[in-house]
Amino acid sequence: MYLPFFNRRIPTLAEIEQQRDLRSRGIRGMIKVTGVIFLALVAVIASMLLLSPILELHSLEQERELARQKLVQAQATEKEAQNKFRWMTDPEYFEQIARDRANQAKEGEVIIRRPTAEEQKLMEEEARKKRQPRKQPRRD
Repeated sequence: MYLPFFNRRIPTLAEIEQQRDLRSRGIRGMIKVTGVIFLALVAVIASMLLLSPILELHSLEQERELARQKLVQAQATEKEAQNKFRWMTDPEYFEQIARDRANQAKEGEVIIRRPTAEEQKLMEEEARKKRQPRKQPRRD
């Protein structure tokens, strides 16, 4: 009958201490690594807790600026609408618009019209053509 534990060698005291030192070094190293990982996790969580309000504040400031721009635009539109309403309730304004559209004038009234941008360009081109002398063919 073979009993393996009887053939087993008993380690010496020095070998036992060496194995204990190896184990304790490994445990110390694992504790250091675990500590570093724990500190990294704490740093990440702390930064998330501290930076999230800052990011939210930034987004709220952007929304406020956008709302302010919309408010300014709405106020300008309202002011324009009020001006149009004032003009529309004025009978003289309606009379003037009707005369302008019908190309009519009151007695003694002179109408002076400014040309549109397109008409202005056409007139300038015609003036340039009239100013430039025609090139005469060469006689050789």
